[in-house]
Amino acid sequence: MPAKSHALLTITLLGSLLALAAPASAFETYKVVGVAAGDKLAVREEPEEGGKPTDWKELASIPADATNVLGTGRSKEINKQRWSEVVVGSVTGWVNARFLTADDPVDLKGEIFHCAGTEPFWGVTLSPKAGEFSDPDSKSKLTVERVHPSVARLFPLLYRLRDEKGQSLRATVTHQQWCSDGMSDYDYAFQVLLSDDENLFEGCCFLKR
Repeated sequence: MPAKSHALLTITLLGSLLALAAPASAFETYKVVGVAAGDKLAVREEPEEGGKPTDWKELASIPADATNVLGTGRSKEINKQRWSEVVVGSVTGWVNARFLTADDPVDLKGEIFHCAGTEPFWGVTLSPKAGEFSDPDSKSKLTVERVHPSVARLFPLLYRLRDEKGQSLRATVTHQQWCSDGMSDYDYAFQVLLSDDENLFEGCCFLKR
């Protein structure tokens, strides 16, 4: 095989492997698939291990041709089925993820992220203009001086922050295949790295929509 053709084949295969390895969600915006026309996708209360879908109360429903279904980035596996948390109007509930596929990526810099980690337990809320950091001993209001995405991309997001004492902090939120907080049965689609002059915190995030 000519060297040029071999290089092109290598690039093509590498691109295919990267596509397969990429997360299935496009920043947690979905469209419904695999639901018969005229039928609807049930949005249920949070599923629990050992139960079955009919055990979990139906909170709302989504049309079979729905697009722009908003996910929070939080999911869990129950009975070998992946369930994703979604927001439909004023209702937050859970749907079987096999009926969701990625819609077009969206810009999340205007959204609110709730993030948390362990050792010690801590949390941070990040929004376009303000935030809050908490640990077992205290809470501190944060001012968001700037939030911007990576150059020429929608993700990751970089936050430049300042606390009540004037200390500068930075937070980087990335989109992940899975992020585990190590203390629950949830999987998260977002990870945060938060740093000040002395500390580096790592945790998982979901969207408050």
